[in-house]
Amino acid sequence: MAQPQKTPWQYKLSLSLLRGVGRSSDSVRLGLERGFDSGEMMDCIYRDQAGGTSGLGRMIDRSYLNQIGCRGLRGRKVALKAALRDAIDLQRHEKRQPVIVDVASGPATYLVETLAEGDQHDVVALGRDLDESGLRRGRELAQSRGVSSIRYERGDALDEASLLALRPQPSIVVSSGFYEILLDDGLIQRSMAIIRRMLAPGDWFFFTTQVKHPQLWLIALLPNRDGQPWIMKNRSVEQVEGWARAAGFQEVSTTFETTGLFSVSRAR
Repeated sequence: MAQPQKTPWQYKLSLSLLRGVGRSSDSVRLGLERGFDSGEMMDCIYRDQAGGTSGLGRMIDRSYLNQIGCRGLRGRKVALKAALRDAIDLQRHEKRQPVIVDVASGPATYLVETLAEGDQHDVVALGRDLDESGLRRGRELAQSRGVSSIRYERGDALDEASLLALRPQPSIVVSSGFYEILLDDGLIQRSMAIIRRMLAPGDWFFFTTQVKHPQLWLIALLPNRDGQPWIMKNRSVEQVEGWARAAGFQEVSTTFETTGLFSVSRAR
């Protein structure tokens, strides 16, 4: 996806402020140093605790964390946890053991929190990612929450052979926040096809989508985890649901978090 051809002056001013006085904010400084799409930044947004090197820095931090995009990400986590709990309860009702795999998990904060809430002793969970930092943070989070039923391993979300070889075979597969960072539609369709082959008929696939965002111009000026402009791409629910059906899922439905920026789809 091409970068915007021109940048309004107000966004240039916003970027200058972020790179200057914005560094007194813990979250803005983290984004400039590690990337605004990094796993560390997602952790910061989920914690939602303003911090900074001064009173002004903490004010800037709170302003950043209150941005609609940050609220949407927190809402996405809440919606995904609710959908996941429903699937776990349904599979228990069916006398089946829930086996969950997140194909591009990072620390899988939503999953650790779900497993830490209530009696989830019968659930088996696996987080896979290429980012060793995210896997390490996940292990630390699980340990801090007393969750022993999740393990983490390095793995490529598009490596079909390794995913199909997973044992025990997953009954619930999740792609959370992964499709949002992919600009190539074909990679998402490939991922969905692989995940369909991972699952038995009637098993669940959950995926998240960014359907809109009012700050794409500003976001395109910020660095991503690779130090490049953070270019994002919105996709409609109709489009991603169509890809899921084309991959072989017969039942597909979608809900939205409260800001309306992100959706959580369930398919089987």
